[in-house]
Amino acid sequence: MAESGRTLSTAVHVLRALEFTAEHPKGVSVKALARALDVSLSSAYSLSNSLRYEGFLELAPTGSGLYVLGPKMVTLYRSYVESTLQPERLEPFLSELRDRASARAYVAMWNSGDLEIAEILGRRGGRELTDLSKGFRGAAHALALGKIFLAEVPEEQWPSYLQGPILKRFSRHTITARNQLKHNLLAVRERGLALDQEEFAEGGCCLAVPVRDPDGRLIASLGISVPTRRFKNQLPTLAKVLRDVGIAASHEIGRLIGEAPPKAVSAGSAARPVS
Repeated sequence: MAESGRTLSTAVHVLRALEFTAEHPKGVSVKALARALDVSLSSAYSLSNSLRYEGFLELAPTGSGLYVLGPKMVTLYRSYVESTLQPERLEPFLSELRDRASARAYVAMWNSGDLEIAEILGRRGGRELTDLSKGFRGAAHALALGKIFLAEVPEEQWPSYLQGPILKRFSRHTITARNQLKHNLLAVRERGLALDQEEFAEGGCCLAVPVRDPDGRLIASLGISVPTRRFKNQLPTLAKVLRDVGIAASHEIGRLIGEAPPKAVSAGSAARPVS
């Protein structure tokens, strides 16, 4: 504990209650919470009711009167990951991807409801999508980088320009029918690899893979752009390079943020409920 500051006992109890509950994914009783915090039973009831009301705790389906971590903890965890994972963290992998693939490399993230290009690392002679720059938004359906996210983001959370039946065209190869896009995204989910075959710009194709946190949640997408002829001739090789770098980047994210926090309900956990 820092020597310089005072602590608020209620805040300390809240944090310790969450930590204690996280250690017992099968659930804890209010009595156990009172013992762990060394507070009265009535205080423990008030504390657990407040945390449940705010979404930090919820009743466990495994036993009556037991509490587990609530959905609000997921929101906090995601915010922690986002604050930890700045695009600069992925620059070494972007460099590796550029060099191994001999291609222009990209990293993108889902920001405020749309795909946003976070970083671009060029290579002399690499295929450049001239309209694509850092901070670019508005073409998630036409980019392999965007398809990685659209394959997982619920449709109702897609950006407004993707809510209609006809989608914006960027080239004569752009998928403009919403149903066709959804069919395309099925393949993205199955293979863990997204392709853009001249859908954003004619003459250039893109590939992209996901970067995930230790709990499997999508954090970013990594991609490359190459001339169409090279794409057709070297697709398996380029895909392997991308997958290798994507896996390495995901491992690094795991190292940076540590193990994912316990899920609110862990059905397979061997931990016993605390009563």
